[in-house]
Amino acid sequence: MTRLSPPRRVFVATDMSARCDRALARAALLARSWESDLIVGHVVHTAEVARRDGVAGSVPSWRRPESWAATLERKLAEELAADGIAATAKVYQSSEPDPVLRAAAFEDADLVVLGIAKDAPMSRIQLGSTVDSLVRRSRVPVLNVRNRASSAYRHVVVATDFSEPALQALRLAANWFKGARLTLFHAYIPPGSSVVSGMVGVDSWRAVITEQFEAHLASAALPAPIRDAMNFVVERGAPESLLSDYVRSEGADLVVLGSHGRGGVARALLGSTAENLLHALDCDTLVVRRE
Repeated sequence: MTRLSPPRRVFVATDMSARCDRALARAALLARSWESDLIVGHVVHTAEVARRDGVAGSVPSWRRPESWAATLERKLAEELAADGIAATAKVYQSSEPDPVLRAAAFEDADLVVLGIAKDAPMSRIQLGSTVDSLVRRSRVPVLNVRNRASSAYRHVVVATDFSEPALQALRLAANWFKGARLTLFHAYIPPGSSVVSGMVGVDSWRAVITEQFEAHLASAALPAPIRDAMNFVVERGAPESLLSDYVRSEGADLVVLGSHGRGGVARALLGSTAENLLHALDCDTLVVRRE
């Protein structure tokens, strides 16, 4: 079960390149605001460590350097300290699938943070497979960071299809991002809309959707101050394009999605998988998986 209270341990994966700086900055900001432990992890293949250490092992014992993995960990810790980031640096050796997922589970993390640089087409090839795999398989929320972390999230949009995963995402957003402007967003295309004509058909279907929307909100059982301060958006039209346009026009900096791991809100609401949205929306995206 996903924790509704803010995470105790935040795990951010880095390849120790500049493209992960945004994810690291956001993770550090969140960890400070939540008073959480921050673990910054870098995964290296076991075979590569053995190869590099084997080369070093050919010199006399008194001249052998430390293990390559230890060197990387020390370098990572030095970089974090230079940036003023209070975190534990870890280097993990692995030859198994989904090493980031395994590392996060080993650290008992409540949130995994990754980054795909904005407008970087190669990132889908390089880091994209890691992000996509985590979204499908992680038992804890996965935050994909695209934008610079200049401040706390100001406008958080929860996209809903009225499902149980979407309900979980709404509750989590309300608890994790207190103080942010919170919007509950639903877009719909009425069944058989191509043959629905006139305002009567449109209005009657909107009434049904509005009733479902209100029942969904009531099921969330949010505290009255949070519920009363929320914004509500219910629009008729293609959900994926409407959500993308809303994010751009309203300056939303985070979209929260519920997912079963193979669909959830990302498939039912937006007609695509959650991992595709991570690359499509022009803001940070938090995917909350419910078993």
